[in-house]
Amino acid sequence: METLRWTVGLSVSLVCGGIVNQYWARRVRKLIGDEDSQYRILIPLSLGVVEKLFFTIGVAFDLSGVMVGMVAWMGAKMAAHWGRESKEHQVKNIETVRFLVLGGTMISLLFAMIGGLICAGKLWF
Repeated sequence: METLRWTVGLSVSLVCGGIVNQYWARRVRKLIGDEDSQYRILIPLSLGVVEKLFFTIGVAFDLSGVMVGMVAWMGAKMAAHWGRESKEHQVKNIETVRFLVLGGTMISLLFAMIGGLICAGKLWF
């Protein structure tokens, strides 16, 4: 039963969270008119997987301070100007891109929390 919980929890966190994050990113980028097919998505995607896995395990093992860590992580990403323009990729509205990054991080951490609670057996079965 525990193996099933961990399988479902990690699937919810990594797979479902990744799908929802990609949908969110594509919708917002379409809304702002920034649909550059050449834009590299590998780094945000791989960072999202590591981020979700790290916080899912933290929530699953009920580590103290994991929620504070989630908020600190969001703050660190925003303080580091995550999502800023690069020379190769110019956007029309950088504030919208920063909103995209903040919203994507919140979605990612929400799925990490839900997946971690499933793994811990506190949510669902």
